[in-house]
Amino acid sequence: MQQKKLTLALAAVGLISLLAACGGGGGSSGSSTGGTSVVPTAKLGLVNLNLTDGPSDVFNHVWVTVKAVSFHTDPNAVWSNADATWQTTTLPTPITLDLAQLNNGLMNDVFANLSLPEGTYKQIRFFFVSDSDALASSAQAISDNETTPQPLQWNDQVEYVNASGVVAEAPLEIANPVQGIQLQGTFTVTNGAPLNIATDFDLDKIVVPFRHGSMQSFTMKPDLAYFNLSNSGGISGNVDASKLCTSGSTSAPAANCAFNLVVHAEAISADGTRYQDIRSTSVKPDGTFTIAPLPITDASGNAISYDIVVRGRQMQTLMITGVKPAGTYAFASNTETLTGATQLQASAAPLPITIVNEYGTQLSSALNPLTAGHLVFEQTPTGGLPHEIRWAATNPFTGLIDRGGMAHWNQFFWMANSGLSVAPYSASGALTFAAVTPVEGTGNYSVIANEHAYYNFGSAVSLLSPLPNLTSVLFTANAPTLQSNVQSGTVTGTVSMGSIGAFTSAQIVVARNGAIITSQDIPAANWVANGTYQYSISGIGAGSATTALPGAYYYAYLRLDDGAGHHKIVPMSGYIDLRSTNSVTGMNVTVAL
Repeated sequence: MQQKKLTLALAAVGLISLLAACGGGGGSSGSSTGGTSVVPTAKLGLVNLNLTDGPSDVFNHVWVTVKAVSFHTDPNAVWSNADATWQTTTLPTPITLDLAQLNNGLMNDVFANLSLPEGTYKQIRFFFVSDSDALASSAQAISDNETTPQPLQWNDQVEYVNASGVVAEAPLEIANPVQGIQLQGTFTVTNGAPLNIATDFDLDKIVVPFRHGSMQSFTMKPDLAYFNLSNSGGISGNVDASKLCTSGSTSAPAANCAFNLVVHAEAISADGTRYQDIRSTSVKPDGTFTIAPLPITDASGNAISYDIVVRGRQMQTLMITGVKPAGTYAFASNTETLTGATQLQASAAPLPITIVNEYGTQLSSALNPLTAGHLVFEQTPTGGLPHEIRWAATNPFTGLIDRGGMAHWNQFFWMANSGLSVAPYSASGALTFAAVTPVEGTGNYSVIANEHAYYNFGSAVSLLSPLPNLTSVLFTANAPTLQSNVQSGTVTGTVSMGSIGAFTSAQIVVARNGAIITSQDIPAANWVANGTYQYSISGIGAGSATTALPGAYYYAYLRLDDGAGHHKIVPMSGYIDLRSTNSVTGMNVTVAL
C-alpha cells in the first residue's frame, strides 16, 4: 500500500496544468490533429504551463528532472535542436520534481510566464534530463528520506516497495529522451489574456515496470492529456475513512479494509461506445479527494456530465452517475487556486465502502502485434455503456502485465470479485446506492487492448472470475487493429555484434515521442558468438505513397542489460521514416564495447 508523502521534491517548483481543449485532450495517440496551423507573428503572448498528475497504486515517488519545453505550429514536425521554427524555453538549471505528489488538484508551474509569439501551436515537447546523464544538481539536492537519506541516484527515479517488502529505488528510463515527450493539441496564444494550461502525467498509465534478470526497472509510456484552466472546475468528495487500511507502506494490508483507492471522472468516448477515464486522483488517508482540473463545457458550450467511478483494492466499485464539475481557477503569483468545486455529497455522510474478495489476472500470451500496449478492464451497468474500472500497461519487452518485482500484495493485477454499487447524483439530497450486477456478471469484466499509436481497440474479451478454489485467472486479449488508411509498416536491419562485455541480454527497441512502441529480443546465440543478427519488426503504423501518415516517424536503439542493475543504450543513426512508405531497410547498428 502506498501512502504518498505530501512533500514536493523542490519547494520552488510549480505544477504543470492540464490543458483540456473542450473536454480533455488526448496526447500522443498517433492521430494528426489536422487543420492548418496559424504561423506565429512578432506579437507576444503569455503561457503558464503547469504539470499535474494522476494516481498510482504502486509507487511512493516518481522523480523527473525537467530541463526545457518547446512549441511548434505543425502537429507532426520532427524535433531538431537546429530548427528555428521550434519555440524553445530552456530552464537556467534543470528542476527535479516528484510527479507522485501532484495529485488531488495540485499543480506545479515550472514553466510559468512563457513568452511566445502569437499564433496557434499544435504540439508541445517536454524535455527531461536522462536517467543515464550526469546527476543534475537539483537531483543531488533531494534527500530520499524513506530509506537512508541520500541524494537521488538517477535524474529520473522511481521509489516503490519491492518483493521483499523493502522500500527500493530504480531508474525511470525515457525512450530516446533527446526527442522529448510530445503533447498534441490546439494551443492558441494571443497578446491578450495569458493561456493557462495543465498537462497531466497520469502515473497509473504512463509508468511501466519491467525486469531484466534480478533488476527492477521502469520506463515511461507517455500519453499526456491537457486542460485549459479557463474552462475547468473540479469535483470533491470523501469516502468512509474508517474502512481504509492504516498499515505503513512496507506492511501488508489487512484483509478487512480497503486500500489503493482511485477515483475516475469518466465521460463518453468520441465514438460513443464506452465511458473513458478523463481525469483520475487518489484518495487521501483521511478519505477525501478532489478531481481537478476537469473541463466544464465542450467546444459548443454544452455542460459536460461525468460518471464518477471509485475503485480500490479489496472493495466493491462505486459509481455515481451524472455529475457536472463546477468552480473557477484564480491566478496569482504563479499559483492556481480552485474554488467552488462540485461536492459529491450534499450531506456529511461519506461514500460507503463494502469489503469484497479479489482475484489476480494476467495475459496468457504476449500482446500482439506490438508488445508495448495497454489493457482496459470494464464493467457495464444494466442499460448503460461499459465503464473503465482498471487500466494496465504491458511490459514493452514481454507484452505481459509485469508486477513481479513489486510488493507481494501488488504482484498480481487484482480485480474486485463483485458487482457495482451505483447511485445517481443529486445536488440537494443524499446519494442512494443500489447493488447492480454488471452485464458481464458479478466479478466479471470486459477487457479491450490497444497499442500506443495508430491502432484501434481490439474487440472485447470476457474475463470471468475464477472458480472458488482458485485465486487467479488467465485470459487472451483480442489483437488491436490498425486505424483506417494506416498500413502495417516493417523495419529491417543488421546488428553487428562485437564484444558486449558483461551484458547478458540485448533488445532492439522502436520508440516514438518518448515511448517504446515495441521491442525484439536478440537471441543469445548471436551476441555470445560475436556475430550478426538480421532483424525484422512489423506492425508499426505507416503511410503509403498515396496516403501519407505525417506523424509516422520512429527512432530505434539497442538496449544492453547485465541483469544486475546496469544497462547501455546504443542508438541507431537517423530515424525510421514510415510517413509515405510501409517498409524501411538498412537500420543497422554496430556494437563493440
